Amino acid sequence: MSRQKIFIALLPLILLLSQRMILAQSQHLSLPQMIAASGFVFSGKVVKVWSERDPASGFIVTNSTVAVEDAVRGVGKDHFTFKQYGGSYNGLNVFVADMSYFTEGEEVMVFLYPASVLGLTSPIGVSEGKLTVERDPVTGKKFVSGNLLHVKMLTPYLDAPAATPKAAGLMEYHDFIKLVREMAAAGRQP
Repeated sequence: MSRQKIFIALLPLILLLSQRMILAQSQHLSLPQMIAASGFVFSGKVVKVWSERDPASGFIVTNSTVAVEDAVRGVGKDHFTFKQYGGSYNGLNVFVADMSYFTEGEEVMVFLYPASVLGLTSPIGVSEGKLTVERDPVTGKKFVSGNLLHVKMLTPYLDAPAATPKAAGLMEYHDFIKLVREMAAAGRQP
């Protein structure tokens, strides 16, 4: 087999590993940085998700509609629909590696980039811009939870840092939304 054929055969693997190395080396955002970079900040329940070929760009996109509970920036108080690059449509699967997509029924706290000229957006950072909102089954209290990036991002604001990302909740929801509103209103920069 020629070197060119070997290179072409290995190109997808090289590109995947290169992207993973770049993501692994990237600096993760703090909460003030996320708020400053966001065009849309809100929480709510995802009520509809669908993929289609976008008529304006020709790209496969995934649309998500969220019933907004708390609007902080860029959204109204009812429903908000946004579109992300990628999805599954007519047998084609196009996804951005490590991008957070949304699922019907999940409760979320979302920080999205401002919409592009094509109307596309995505959660801020690698996966920092989408946090899960969970309810304690005993008390009914809501908590914001997430992954290791979220633990690191929220540690400065926690009374007792979570030992693992699967702790019952990182921060009580009402404390978190209050903190986000205060930071957004103050225009606090990193």
